[in-house]
Amino acid sequence: MASVTGTFVPTYQGLSAAHLVRPAVAGATPFPFNAAHRLPYYRARNAIYHLFRALLETKPSLTVLAPDYYSGNEIMAMQAAGATIHYCPVGPNMQWDPDEVERLCRVHAPDLLYVIHYAGWPQPIDPLAELCRRREMLLVEDCALSLLSEMPDGRAIGSIGHWSVFCLYKTLPLPNGALLVQNDRRIESLERLRLRRAGSASVAGRMAELLVQRIRGRVNGVGAALQAVKRGLGVAAGALDVRRANVGDIGFNLDEVDLAMSPISTRLLARLDFDDIRRRRIANYRQLLQQIGAGVTPVFPVLPEGVCPLFFPIIVPNKAEAADALRRRGVDALEFWNDPVGDGLEMSISARFFRTHVLELPIHQDLSARHITHVARQVNRILGASNMMRPTREAA
Repeated sequence: MASVTGTFVPTYQGLSAAHLVRPAVAGATPFPFNAAHRLPYYRARNAIYHLFRALLETKPSLTVLAPDYYSGNEIMAMQAAGATIHYCPVGPNMQWDPDEVERLCRVHAPDLLYVIHYAGWPQPIDPLAELCRRREMLLVEDCALSLLSEMPDGRAIGSIGHWSVFCLYKTLPLPNGALLVQNDRRIESLERLRLRRAGSASVAGRMAELLVQRIRGRVNGVGAALQAVKRGLGVAAGALDVRRANVGDIGFNLDEVDLAMSPISTRLLARLDFDDIRRRRIANYRQLLQQIGAGVTPVFPVLPEGVCPLFFPIIVPNKAEAADALRRRGVDALEFWNDPVGDGLEMSISARFFRTHVLELPIHQDLSARHITHVARQVNRILGASNMMRPTREAA
Protein backbone atom coordinates (compact mmCIF):
# COMPACT_ATOMS: atom_id res chain seq x y z
CA MET A 1 0.00 0.00 0.00
CA ALA A 2 1.48 3.37 -1.00
CA SER A 3 2.04 5.91 1.77
CA VAL A 4 0.24 9.25 1.48
CA THR A 5 3.16 10.86 3.35
CA GLY A 6 6.08 9.54 1.26
CA THR A 7 7.66 8.03 4.40
CA PHE A 8 7.65 4.34 5.20
CA VAL A 9 8.29 2.91 8.67
CA PRO A 10 8.59 -0.89 8.41
CA THR A 11 7.21 -3.16 11.09
CA TYR A 12 10.46 -5.00 11.70
CA GLN A 13 14.13 -4.41 11.15
CA GLY A 14 15.62 -5.08 7.74
CA LEU A 15 18.94 -6.48 6.60
CA SER A 16 21.83 -4.52 5.13
CA ALA A 17 24.28 -6.03 2.66
CA ALA A 18 26.98 -4.77 5.05
CA HIS A 19 25.78 -7.30 7.63
CA LEU A 20 26.95 -10.08 5.34
CA VAL A 21 30.53 -8.89 4.92
CA ARG A 22 31.43 -7.06 8.12
CA PRO A 23 33.81 -8.79 10.56
CA ALA A 24 32.55 -10.56 13.64
CA VAL A 25 31.77 -8.19 16.51
CA ALA A 26 34.24 -8.36 19.37
CA GLY A 27 33.21 -8.24 23.01
CA ALA A 28 31.01 -10.11 25.43
CA THR A 29 28.12 -12.14 24.03
CA PRO A 30 24.79 -11.72 25.84
CA PHE A 31 22.38 -14.39 26.99
CA PRO A 32 21.07 -16.63 25.42
CA PHE A 33 23.96 -16.73 22.94
CA ASN A 34 26.43 -17.46 25.73
CA ALA A 35 24.28 -20.14 27.38
CA ALA A 36 26.21 -23.38 27.83
CA HIS A 37 23.38 -25.61 26.64
CA ARG A 38 21.50 -23.96 23.79
CA LEU A 39 19.94 -25.68 20.81
CA PRO A 40 19.13 -23.89 17.52
CA TYR A 41 15.91 -24.37 15.56
CA TYR A 42 14.27 -22.79 12.53
CA ARG A 43 11.34 -21.43 14.55
CA ALA A 44 10.49 -21.10 18.22
CA ARG A 45 7.36 -23.23 17.83
CA ASN A 46 9.57 -26.09 16.61
CA ALA A 47 11.69 -25.84 19.75
CA ILE A 48 8.57 -25.86 21.93
CA TYR A 49 7.23 -28.93 20.18
CA HIS A 50 10.45 -30.93 20.58
CA LEU A 51 10.83 -29.90 24.21
CA PHE A 52 7.33 -31.03 25.09
CA ARG A 53 7.65 -34.25 23.08
CA ALA A 54 10.74 -35.05 25.14
CA LEU A 55 8.97 -34.23 28.41
CA LEU A 56 5.99 -36.38 27.44
CA GLU A 57 8.29 -39.37 26.94
CA THR A 58 8.80 -39.48 30.70
CA LYS A 59 5.34 -38.18 31.69
CA PRO A 60 2.65 -39.03 29.10
CA SER A 61 -0.02 -37.18 31.09
CA LEU A 62 1.88 -33.88 31.23
CA THR A 63 -0.39 -30.94 32.14
CA VAL A 64 0.51 -27.29 31.62
CA LEU A 65 -0.72 -24.04 33.12
CA ALA A 66 -0.31 -21.30 30.49
CA PRO A 67 -1.51 -17.69 30.20
CA ASP A 68 -4.82 -17.06 28.46
CA TYR A 69 -3.19 -14.37 26.30
CA TYR A 70 -0.94 -16.11 23.77
CA SER A 71 -0.02 -16.02 20.08
CA GLY A 72 -1.43 -19.47 19.28
CA ASN A 73 1.77 -21.01 17.89
CA GLU A 74 3.06 -22.04 21.30
CA ILE A 75 -0.29 -23.51 22.32
CA MET A 76 -0.63 -25.48 19.07
CA ALA A 77 2.93 -26.78 19.45
CA MET A 78 2.27 -28.02 22.99
CA GLN A 79 -1.02 -29.58 21.95
CA ALA A 80 0.59 -31.26 18.94
CA ALA A 81 3.18 -32.75 21.29
CA GLY A 82 0.35 -34.18 23.42
CA ALA A 83 0.24 -31.89 26.46
CA THR A 84 -2.97 -30.98 28.29
CA ILE A 85 -3.29 -27.22 28.78
CA HIS A 86 -5.13 -25.20 31.40
CA TYR A 87 -5.17 -21.41 31.46
CA CYS A 88 -4.54 -18.66 33.96
CA PRO A 89 -5.73 -15.10 33.22
CA VAL A 90 -3.33 -12.23 32.68
CA GLY A 91 -4.06 -9.01 34.45
CA PRO A 92 -4.85 -5.61 32.90
CA ASN A 93 -1.12 -4.81 32.85
CA MET A 94 -0.23 -8.04 30.96
CA GLN A 95 1.16 -9.49 34.18
CA TRP A 96 0.37 -12.71 35.98
CA ASP A 97 -0.72 -12.46 39.62
CA PRO A 98 1.34 -15.12 41.46
CA ASP A 99 -1.47 -15.62 43.98
CA GLU A 100 -3.95 -16.37 41.18
CA VAL A 101 -1.42 -18.68 39.54
CA GLU A 102 -1.04 -20.58 42.79
CA ARG A 103 -4.80 -20.82 43.25
CA LEU A 104 -5.18 -22.37 39.81
CA CYS A 105 -2.25 -24.68 40.50
CA ARG A 106 -4.29 -26.05 43.41
CA VAL A 107 -7.27 -26.48 41.08
CA HIS A 108 -5.50 -28.11 38.10
CA ALA A 109 -2.35 -29.56 39.71
CA PRO A 110 -0.21 -28.87 36.60
CA ASP A 111 3.19 -30.43 36.07
CA LEU A 112 4.59 -27.39 34.28
CA LEU A 113 4.20 -23.63 34.38
CA TYR A 114 4.53 -21.90 30.99
CA VAL A 115 5.37 -18.21 31.42
CA ILE A 116 5.21 -15.69 28.55
CA HIS A 117 7.21 -12.46 28.84
CA TYR A 118 5.35 -9.92 26.69
CA ALA A 119 7.22 -7.52 24.36
CA GLY A 120 10.32 -7.50 26.58
CA TRP A 121 8.62 -6.85 29.95
CA PRO A 122 9.39 -9.56 32.54
CA GLN A 123 6.72 -11.44 34.39
CA PRO A 124 7.09 -11.73 38.21
CA ILE A 125 9.41 -14.65 37.59
CA ASP A 126 10.94 -14.96 41.07
CA PRO A 127 7.69 -15.70 42.93
CA LEU A 128 6.61 -17.92 40.03
CA ALA A 129 9.90 -19.83 40.20
CA GLU A 130 9.50 -20.20 43.97
CA LEU A 131 5.97 -21.52 43.42
CA CYS A 132 7.38 -24.12 41.03
CA ARG A 133 10.01 -25.15 43.57
CA ARG A 134 7.45 -25.56 46.34
CA ARG A 135 5.05 -27.55 44.18
CA GLU A 136 7.81 -29.48 42.34
CA MET A 137 6.67 -28.11 38.98
CA LEU A 138 8.71 -27.53 35.86
CA LEU A 139 9.14 -23.97 34.60
CA VAL A 140 9.42 -22.86 30.96
CA GLU A 141 10.02 -19.23 30.00
CA ASP A 142 8.68 -18.13 26.61
CA CYS A 143 11.01 -15.30 25.58
CA ALA A 144 10.00 -15.18 21.92
CA LEU A 145 9.14 -11.49 22.35
CA SER A 146 11.84 -10.66 24.89
CA LEU A 147 15.30 -11.27 23.43
CA LEU A 148 18.03 -9.12 25.09
CA SER A 149 15.78 -8.12 28.01
CA GLU A 150 16.94 -8.32 31.60
CA MET A 151 15.48 -8.19 35.07
CA PRO A 152 16.11 -4.96 37.03
CA ASP A 153 18.96 -6.73 38.87
CA GLY A 154 20.71 -7.62 35.60
CA ARG A 155 19.69 -11.27 35.28
CA ALA A 156 18.68 -12.18 31.75
CA ILE A 157 15.05 -13.02 31.04
CA GLY A 158 15.03 -16.71 30.21
CA SER A 159 17.85 -17.65 32.58
CA ILE A 160 15.63 -18.62 35.52
CA GLY A 161 13.31 -21.38 34.27
CA HIS A 162 14.35 -24.95 33.66
CA TRP A 163 14.09 -24.18 29.94
CA SER A 164 13.55 -21.05 27.88
CA VAL A 165 12.79 -20.44 24.22
CA PHE A 166 13.72 -17.45 22.06
CA CYS A 167 12.56 -16.38 18.59
CA LEU A 168 15.58 -14.60 17.12
CA TYR A 169 14.19 -13.14 13.90
CA LYS A 170 11.60 -11.03 15.71
CA THR A 171 14.35 -8.85 17.18
CA LEU A 172 17.28 -9.42 14.82
CA PRO A 173 17.66 -9.14 11.00
CA LEU A 174 17.72 -12.89 10.39
CA PRO A 175 15.75 -14.95 7.87
CA ASN A 176 14.95 -17.53 10.56
CA GLY A 177 16.23 -18.83 13.88
CA ALA A 178 15.25 -19.78 17.41
CA LEU A 179 17.05 -21.05 20.48
CA LEU A 180 16.02 -23.50 23.18
CA VAL A 181 18.09 -23.02 26.33
CA GLN A 182 18.45 -25.80 28.89
CA ASN A 183 19.35 -23.94 32.06
CA ASP A 184 19.61 -26.76 34.58
CA ARG A 185 17.78 -29.78 33.16
CA ARG A 186 19.43 -31.15 30.05
CA ILE A 187 17.48 -33.64 27.94
CA GLU A 188 19.81 -35.90 25.99
CA SER A 189 17.25 -36.81 23.34
CA LEU A 190 17.03 -33.13 22.37
CA GLU A 191 20.79 -32.90 22.00
CA ARG A 192 20.82 -35.99 19.78
CA LEU A 193 18.04 -34.71 17.54
CA ARG A 194 19.04 -34.44 13.87
CA LEU A 195 17.51 -31.46 12.11
CA ARG A 196 17.36 -30.94 8.36
CA ARG A 197 18.27 -27.79 6.48
CA ALA A 198 15.52 -25.59 5.13
CA GLY A 199 15.26 -25.22 1.38
CA SER A 200 17.49 -22.58 -0.19
CA ALA A 201 14.49 -20.88 -1.83
CA SER A 202 12.91 -20.35 1.57
CA VAL A 203 16.00 -18.73 3.04
CA ALA A 204 16.80 -16.67 -0.06
CA GLY A 205 13.23 -15.41 -0.33
CA ARG A 206 13.19 -14.21 3.25
CA MET A 207 16.67 -12.65 2.89
CA ALA A 208 15.45 -10.67 -0.11
CA GLU A 209 12.44 -9.45 1.83
CA LEU A 210 14.69 -8.24 4.66
CA LEU A 211 16.95 -6.38 2.23
CA VAL A 212 13.98 -4.72 0.51
CA GLN A 213 12.43 -3.77 3.83
CA ARG A 214 15.57 -1.94 4.89
CA ILE A 215 15.69 -0.04 1.59
CA ARG A 216 12.03 0.95 1.86
CA GLY A 217 12.65 2.40 5.31
CA ARG A 218 15.31 4.67 3.85
CA VAL A 219 14.20 5.41 0.29
CA ASN A 220 10.50 4.78 -0.14
CA GLY A 221 10.47 6.48 -3.53
CA VAL A 222 11.98 3.52 -5.35
CA GLY A 223 8.44 2.29 -5.94
CA ALA A 224 8.73 0.62 -9.33
CA ALA A 225 11.93 -1.25 -8.50
CA LEU A 226 10.55 -2.44 -5.20
CA GLN A 227 7.35 -3.61 -6.83
CA ALA A 228 9.39 -5.62 -9.32
CA VAL A 229 11.32 -7.18 -6.45
CA LYS A 230 8.09 -7.99 -4.66
CA ARG A 231 6.72 -9.69 -7.74
CA GLY A 232 9.90 -11.74 -7.95
CA LEU A 233 9.54 -12.69 -4.31
CA GLY A 234 6.00 -13.84 -4.97
CA VAL A 235 7.23 -16.16 -7.72
CA ALA A 236 9.95 -17.49 -5.43
CA ALA A 237 7.45 -18.09 -2.64
CA GLY A 238 5.41 -20.34 -4.90
CA ALA A 239 8.42 -22.60 -5.36
CA LEU A 240 9.30 -22.99 -1.69
CA ASP A 241 9.65 -26.50 -0.34
CA VAL A 242 8.73 -25.27 3.15
CA ARG A 243 6.51 -22.44 4.32
CA ARG A 244 8.58 -19.38 5.11
CA ALA A 245 8.88 -18.11 8.66
CA ASN A 246 7.05 -14.86 8.08
CA VAL A 247 6.67 -12.47 10.98
CA GLY A 248 3.15 -12.77 12.35
CA ASP A 249 2.60 -16.19 10.79
CA ILE A 250 0.17 -18.21 12.92
CA GLY A 251 -0.05 -21.98 12.52
CA PHE A 252 1.67 -25.26 13.23
CA ASN A 253 2.78 -27.85 10.70
CA LEU A 254 4.29 -31.16 11.79
CA ASP A 255 6.05 -31.42 8.44
CA GLU A 256 8.25 -28.46 9.42
CA VAL A 257 9.21 -29.25 13.01
CA ASP A 258 12.60 -30.77 12.12
CA LEU A 259 13.99 -27.76 10.27
CA ALA A 260 17.33 -26.34 11.40
CA MET A 261 18.32 -22.72 11.71
CA SER A 262 20.03 -21.75 8.47
CA PRO A 263 23.83 -21.25 8.28
CA ILE A 264 23.34 -17.67 7.10
CA SER A 265 21.49 -16.86 10.33
CA THR A 266 24.39 -18.31 12.33
CA ARG A 267 26.84 -16.21 10.30
CA LEU A 268 24.82 -13.04 10.80
CA LEU A 269 24.58 -13.56 14.56
CA ALA A 270 28.35 -13.22 14.90
CA ARG A 271 28.22 -9.88 13.08
CA LEU A 272 25.50 -8.13 15.08
CA ASP A 273 26.20 -5.52 17.73
CA PHE A 274 23.76 -6.59 20.44
CA ASP A 275 24.58 -3.66 22.73
CA ASP A 276 23.80 -1.19 19.97
CA ILE A 277 20.58 -3.01 19.07
CA ARG A 278 19.41 -2.85 22.66
CA ARG A 279 20.42 0.81 22.99
CA ARG A 280 18.58 1.86 19.84
CA ARG A 281 15.38 0.05 20.77
CA ILE A 282 15.35 1.63 24.22
CA ALA A 283 16.02 5.11 22.82
CA ASN A 284 13.27 4.76 20.20
CA TYR A 285 10.74 3.54 22.78
CA ARG A 286 11.54 6.45 25.09
CA GLN A 287 11.29 8.96 22.26
CA LEU A 288 7.90 7.65 21.15
CA LEU A 289 6.69 7.63 24.74
CA GLN A 290 7.60 11.32 24.98
CA GLN A 291 6.07 12.32 21.65
CA ILE A 292 2.69 10.59 21.73
CA GLY A 293 -0.20 12.77 22.81
CA ALA A 294 -2.64 12.46 25.68
CA GLY A 295 -5.11 10.70 23.39
CA VAL A 296 -2.77 7.70 22.98
CA THR A 297 -2.74 4.99 25.64
CA PRO A 298 0.43 2.85 25.82
CA VAL A 299 0.11 -0.60 27.34
CA PHE A 300 3.44 -0.02 29.11
CA PRO A 301 3.72 3.68 30.08
CA VAL A 302 7.00 3.03 31.90
CA LEU A 303 10.16 1.43 30.48
CA PRO A 304 11.91 -0.27 33.41
CA GLU A 305 15.65 -0.69 33.64
CA GLY A 306 16.83 -3.68 31.63
CA VAL A 307 13.82 -4.03 29.32
CA CYS A 308 14.65 -4.29 25.61
CA PRO A 309 11.28 -3.54 23.96
CA LEU A 310 10.24 -5.51 20.91
CA PHE A 311 7.61 -2.96 19.88
CA PHE A 312 5.45 -0.17 21.33
CA PRO A 313 1.97 -1.54 22.14
CA ILE A 314 -0.93 0.90 22.34
CA ILE A 315 -4.65 0.63 23.03
CA VAL A 316 -6.88 1.57 20.09
CA PRO A 317 -10.67 1.42 19.59
CA ASN A 318 -10.51 -0.82 16.51
CA LYS A 319 -7.26 -2.57 15.63
CA ALA A 320 -8.06 -3.25 11.99
CA GLU A 321 -9.20 0.32 11.29
CA ALA A 322 -6.27 1.89 13.13
CA ALA A 323 -3.71 -0.38 11.46
CA ASP A 324 -5.14 0.38 8.03
CA ALA A 325 -5.15 4.13 8.70
CA LEU A 326 -1.54 4.05 9.87
CA ARG A 327 -0.38 2.00 6.89
CA ARG A 328 -1.88 4.59 4.56
CA ARG A 329 0.31 7.11 6.36
CA GLY A 330 3.46 5.03 6.04
CA VAL A 331 3.48 3.33 9.45
CA ASP A 332 3.41 -0.44 9.08
CA ALA A 333 1.60 -1.22 12.35
CA LEU A 334 0.54 -4.75 13.31
CA GLU A 335 -2.49 -6.09 15.13
CA PHE A 336 -1.14 -7.92 18.20
CA TRP A 337 -2.49 -11.46 18.60
CA ASN A 338 -6.05 -11.34 17.33
CA ASP A 339 -7.36 -14.89 17.63
CA PRO A 340 -7.36 -17.59 20.31
CA VAL A 341 -6.91 -21.29 19.63
CA GLY A 342 -10.27 -23.02 19.40
CA ASP A 343 -13.40 -21.35 20.77
CA GLY A 344 -11.52 -19.03 23.13
CA LEU A 345 -13.72 -19.82 26.10
CA GLU A 346 -10.65 -19.75 28.34
CA MET A 347 -10.11 -16.03 27.78
CA SER A 348 -10.50 -13.62 30.68
CA ILE A 349 -11.76 -10.05 30.36
CA SER A 350 -8.19 -8.76 30.03
CA ALA A 351 -7.26 -11.27 27.32
CA ARG A 352 -10.36 -10.41 25.31
CA PHE A 353 -9.60 -6.71 25.69
CA PHE A 354 -6.02 -7.14 24.46
CA ARG A 355 -7.10 -9.18 21.44
CA THR A 356 -9.57 -6.46 20.49
CA HIS A 357 -7.57 -3.33 21.19
CA VAL A 358 -3.75 -3.77 21.21
CA LEU A 359 -1.77 -2.50 18.22
CA GLU A 360 2.01 -2.78 17.70
CA LEU A 361 3.99 0.30 16.70
CA PRO A 362 7.54 -0.19 15.36
CA ILE A 363 10.51 1.06 17.44
CA HIS A 364 13.23 -1.30 16.18
CA GLN A 365 16.93 -0.58 15.72
CA ASP A 366 16.66 0.36 12.02
CA LEU A 367 14.56 3.42 12.81
CA SER A 368 15.96 6.90 13.25
CA ALA A 369 14.62 9.74 15.38
CA ARG A 370 12.94 11.03 12.20
CA HIS A 371 11.06 7.73 11.80
CA ILE A 372 9.87 7.79 15.40
CA THR A 373 8.69 11.38 15.07
CA HIS A 374 6.72 10.36 11.98
CA VAL A 375 5.11 7.47 13.89
CA ALA A 376 4.15 9.78 16.76
CA ARG A 377 2.63 12.38 14.44
CA GLN A 378 0.52 9.90 12.54
CA VAL A 379 -0.68 8.12 15.68
CA ASN A 380 -1.57 11.42 17.31
CA ARG A 381 -3.53 12.52 14.24
CA ILE A 382 -5.46 9.28 13.93
CA LEU A 383 -6.29 8.81 17.59
CA GLY A 384 -7.08 12.49 17.94
CA ALA A 385 -9.79 12.27 15.28
CA SER A 386 -13.32 12.79 16.55
CA ASN A 387 -14.46 9.32 15.47
CA MET A 388 -11.69 7.52 17.36
CA MET A 389 -12.96 7.30 20.90
CA ARG A 390 -10.57 5.80 23.44
CA PRO A 391 -11.73 2.40 24.68
CA THR A 392 -11.96 1.56 28.35
CA ARG A 393 -10.95 -1.75 29.82
CA GLU A 394 -14.43 -2.11 31.24
CA ALA A 395 -15.74 -2.13 27.66
CA ALA A 396 -14.10 -5.48 27.08
